Amino acid sequence: MALFRRLRKSSAPKPVLLEEKGNHWLNRVVSAPNKEPWGITLASLAWTAGPATYLAAVGGYYIGYGEMISFDRTLYFFAYSVIAGLLGICFKLIYNVTAGNKEADQKRKLTKTIDELPDIIHRVQDLQLENLSEETRKIEAAGMLLTKLDLGPEWISTAVEDLSNNQKLAGQARKIETFRRAGLYHRMQDEINKAAFAAQEAADELRQTHPQIAHSLLQRMQGIAPSSKLGRARDPLFIERILSAIEHDNAELMTLKDVEEMLTLCFELICGREIAYLKFDYNGAWDIAKAFDRLEEERNDYRLSRARVYSRLRALASYLNYCDANDDISNAAGLSPQTLFNASVEAIEGLAQTVNQLRTQTLSDNRQAMALQIRTNQLEKALALYNEARRAYIHLGRDHSDFTKAMQRWQHLTKTHHSDLQARENLKRALVISEHNLHLNPEQKLKLALHMADYLSESNILFGSKHGQTLVDPGQRRLTVTKAKEIAIEVTLALDPYIALHSPQVQRAIYGANSALISTIALGSSAKSKAGLGEALSLEVEKDLAQAAERLAQNLIRYYRVPLSQGTINFLVNTYNASRERLDFIAEHEAPYSGSYAPLNATAVKIPFTRNNWHISLYNAKRQLSVIR
Repeated sequence: MALFRRLRKSSAPKPVLLEEKGNHWLNRVVSAPNKEPWGITLASLAWTAGPATYLAAVGGYYIGYGEMISFDRTLYFFAYSVIAGLLGICFKLIYNVTAGNKEADQKRKLTKTIDELPDIIHRVQDLQLENLSEETRKIEAAGMLLTKLDLGPEWISTAVEDLSNNQKLAGQARKIETFRRAGLYHRMQDEINKAAFAAQEAADELRQTHPQIAHSLLQRMQGIAPSSKLGRARDPLFIERILSAIEHDNAELMTLKDVEEMLTLCFELICGREIAYLKFDYNGAWDIAKAFDRLEEERNDYRLSRARVYSRLRALASYLNYCDANDDISNAAGLSPQTLFNASVEAIEGLAQTVNQLRTQTLSDNRQAMALQIRTNQLEKALALYNEARRAYIHLGRDHSDFTKAMQRWQHLTKTHHSDLQARENLKRALVISEHNLHLNPEQKLKLALHMADYLSESNILFGSKHGQTLVDPGQRRLTVTKAKEIAIEVTLALDPYIALHSPQVQRAIYGANSALISTIALGSSAKSKAGLGEALSLEVEKDLAQAAERLAQNLIRYYRVPLSQGTINFLVNTYNASRERLDFIAEHEAPYSGSYAPLNATAVKIPFTRNNWHISLYNAKRQLSVIR
């Protein structure tokens, strides 16, 4: 987009251009569902009052009386039509005046939603840091800085120093960013070479607990900055965690990062984002089509079950992190399920020991009763979340068994029906690849924005920073963790009817599409500036179906036993810009899975029963608290 390119080239945004663009966008969204152009109205009235009425009068009179209508009756019908047309224009004018008031109210609500959503996202990011230890907070905040667009060299230097505790490396990062922004790439490369060893050393140390932040650090130290065209990778499985929280009526199953991702998705869709994805169907013999649908259903369930185990562990680690149960625990994105499980078990063990110590102290001093109550409640919730993860692990085993049976059924049928080369070619032709788009039409955008505006007004929350501000209205409340999660749930329920968030295919499409860099929108910007920049950022993200096409080709061989011919490779390369080298490698080395293939039997992590000493600690603490009361 020309406007956005102009913004990137300039050292400072031009608020007037952004506000003009934002105001135009607001008017366009509000007007689209309501107004019919006057030209169409007048043309329809002219047609009704003229030829349509005359033809109807002549035809009706002839059918009724068997002769042509007389001139005086023709004049009567014509006069009637003209008067009716004039009345129609008057009513249309009155409607437009009334609709104008309605549009003004809708524009006000749309402006409110566009104004508040980015601020809520910023506030949620800050909430994520609230209960972390100082060291972890420093790392997470630095990671957030590194993913922002168009930061100055000082910002990058601050983030690098916080991550590495190395002032020299921070100074080199400042120089790298300065030369990058100035386009002096040879000088930038000189500094990259000087800093390479120290940067790699800092990243290796950071990768143990924060792998994604370590990657961002290396990218910045190599002169690679975030791009509005590429966007930012979404946190995986955030939709599944929010839907699980809704289903189980347990907000602890979702994290504040999930809240941030859902609000970002909502803002993108309102601003016009379209998310493309690929799917394939089978159009052939009935029994094979039924087996194909069954295999797709079971494969989706199996993938969802694996994702659910990871999501439950992320939620457990996030809650223990929130409780400050262990300084070493982290729920950072990119950690393996086994790492999350080990850290969570260690944290629950530490929490149980803390409960035991506090219980012992309350035997002689009731002043520790409140602390014991808090820690006991935390231990109880932690065990409940652990049991959710355990149930997800058991469910995974059942879904794996169902998936294996469905795959064996499909492979048996295809092997029987398509034993020769020509039959396999017929099977390939029966598999149809199609491209789909997730988006909101103008009416849906407006409905969603109006719904959120009404909800936010009822919530009456102050979304600014909690430091240095006073409440404008005594009825206003600060944004809390609980309220932030409630807002994410409300957004999810409002979005689901439009884009079917509960569908595994839709979820995979959203996870696979990078999000726009919405955090680029500065706090305190005007609503019109946010609207203009939000639309530019949302539309700037490039549609990339290359990886989806490569995964699809891999699945065709693995699960559906369909060979990857040169014609199929050419189609995927030419249509979706997939990598020819990658597809050639898949065609040569990929083999169909069997039901006993090792990767299908591998579970992400094994989650045993809760330990007895945890339950004993919880029971004794509750009994002690009941005695104190």
